[in-house]
Amino acid sequence: MPISKRFISTSCELDFVLRLEVAMIAVIAKKDLRGLIRDGRLPFVGGLALILLFTSIAAGWRLQSETAAERATVQERGYETWVKQGAKNPHSAAHLGMHVFKPEPPLALFDPGLEPFVGQSVWLEAHRQNDFGFRPAQDATGLRRFGDLSAAYVLQILMPLVIVVLGFDALAGERESGTLRQLASIGVAPGRLLWGKALAIGGASAALLIPALVLSLIATFQAATAGVVADNLARLIWLFVGYSLYLGTFLFVTLAVSISAPNTRIALVASLAIWATITIVVPRAASEAAQAYLPTPSRMDFDSALSVDLDAAQHKAYEENFHVSSWQQLPAEESGRALRIDDHAGYGVFDKHYGTLWDLFERQQRLQEWLGIASPLVALRSVSVSMAGTDLAQLRRFAVAAEAHRRLIQDMMSSERMAHPAEGYNYQAPAELWAKVPPFRFTELESAEAVAHCWKELTALSVAFGLSLLAATVTARRLSPM
Repeated sequence: MPISKRFISTSCELDFVLRLEVAMIAVIAKKDLRGLIRDGRLPFVGGLALILLFTSIAAGWRLQSETAAERATVQERGYETWVKQGAKNPHSAAHLGMHVFKPEPPLALFDPGLEPFVGQSVWLEAHRQNDFGFRPAQDATGLRRFGDLSAAYVLQILMPLVIVVLGFDALAGERESGTLRQLASIGVAPGRLLWGKALAIGGASAALLIPALVLSLIATFQAATAGVVADNLARLIWLFVGYSLYLGTFLFVTLAVSISAPNTRIALVASLAIWATITIVVPRAASEAAQAYLPTPSRMDFDSALSVDLDAAQHKAYEENFHVSSWQQLPAEESGRALRIDDHAGYGVFDKHYGTLWDLFERQQRLQEWLGIASPLVALRSVSVSMAGTDLAQLRRFAVAAEAHRRLIQDMMSSERMAHPAEGYNYQAPAELWAKVPPFRFTELESAEAVAHCWKELTALSVAFGLSLLAATVTARRLSPM
């Protein structure tokens, strides 16, 4: 069927209009970008943010390199000490135990998440499941209460402030200076004005972030081993998506405020109030409310309840299996079987108490997310730590893996004692036994599993971005030059 001349003419007209729209938006964006450079806001405020971003990434890169090497070396030497301990009673060897360290994920240099506060290693010893140890926050100065200077902190707290400073007068300033009336008189549609302003501020922000993104890519791939490069690339892409939605939300909220405010002073105050509410007030209030509604037991209360249940489980196990109330009443030839029964009686108690504690942490986190639904920062933090591999799910996974390895060691040592009942407490196991215990290996969650853990937060960020875009578009349609 031949294409009619009218159809061709209409297509050409639409193409011309589209080109005109794009050209006009580009002109507005260039004019605003020049203005941001000329009045010093972009060089000064943006430059300061860029310096902080580079400093945080470089500091994270150095720290990540050092700690990753230290953890690997200490764990390797600990295993060597275990293997080379010579002939020894298996139960004594189990008490020696070993320290295992959570591997530092490459993206921890971007967002260290919970690791500085929870700990890095676990001591695997006989009879006892231990907590995490070596918390960097314990050795920190009082300045740490103001937050770690990480790339995630700069992007979550400071970059939205940069957007507010760059964009608070985008349209309020045009109205105040009278240029908005001039633009309306020459036929500049409010929608073109909005997108031109958004392009200028978004372009300025992107210009600040692209060098930092390149440095993050180099640092991440330098830290990643060959087998996890693709997985870390996927994590970086999701981080880029999450932070783009978050910063885009601030961009369009700032423009909507600038359109609605009668003057630049009110636009600045309102934008700063929104920034403080989203980044400080709501996340802090949600955290305090979660702790108040679901309080974490004190260390003393937790240990006390654990000890009571352990003693009860052990007494019950001794009575059921040996008809005695304690191991001191057992003959030496039963010591191997008694150790195994004692350990297995404790496994259920540890699972109950530590499982309840981890469940409580997860419920606190979910409550914070619900309470913080008014703040996209709460959702972004979950996405950021999940993609960086420094979230609660990753820490719980490591704790479970470490405990499984401890139980493997305990069961192997008990079995060796049970195989030589006649020698009782005097049995000396050959040195070859220790090498049969495999080195501890921890496999992190893959990126697809991490995304599955935080799809609700990604949805919340998308909704927040969509609402901010809708607010800016609706207010732009009602834009008045007066």
